[in-house]
Amino acid sequence: MPQIKICGITRPEETEYLNQNQVDYAGFVFYEKSKRNVSISQAKKLMNLLDKNVKRTAVTVSPDAELVQSIEQAGFDILQVHREWKESVLKSCKLPIWRAVNIQSIREAKEQLEREKAFFIPQLTGFVVDGASYGGGETFRWEDAEEDAPEAKAFADLLHKMKEKTFILAGGLKAQNVSEGIRIFSPDVVDVSSGVEGKDGKEKEKIEEFVKEVRKSERIR
Repeated sequence: MPQIKICGITRPEETEYLNQNQVDYAGFVFYEKSKRNVSISQAKKLMNLLDKNVKRTAVTVSPDAELVQSIEQAGFDILQVHREWKESVLKSCKLPIWRAVNIQSIREAKEQLEREKAFFIPQLTGFVVDGASYGGGETFRWEDAEEDAPEAKAFADLLHKMKEKTFILAGGLKAQNVSEGIRIFSPDVVDVSSGVEGKDGKEKEKIEEFVKEVRKSERIR
């Protein structure tokens, strides 16, 4: 079954929900325009509450050298990069890097991932395939995969052949659709944020429901 990443952690009680459900990754957002934005100092306090086996992921948008350095010093395990890929900044990064691509369709995803090959550096270990807008809470057009099975298979094969990079499926996931996403795309990791949120942030019951659905799902290769 896929591993689970809960993204956009902002409160101490949310770390407890992650610990109780034994998820694999916790994501902390460093982007001022996001309602889930936290400071490095806030993130460090929250990270200290997580079980040791939960990997800490720093989610960034076009990060500069100063932010990357602060993230490394804070003790994160993974750097996730959206939007601009600053090779001069990231080449010196000591952390594994997940590259996030925002797409609307399977065809667009294939084209963008092919372009991303030009930016391969040793630290690049995974691709986050997200919806059209970062943090938008919407899936890309999954129906394209259902309507064109060969196209969907070619997309999945591309992901798994890109030097064995981790494939993280994100964008609009929730308990009600995550099984379908796993069935169609066979991701290595499923990444959820708004799909387990209520008015005041992450909700215990929604996380439990999401985790339950993931763990009873099967990937089809």
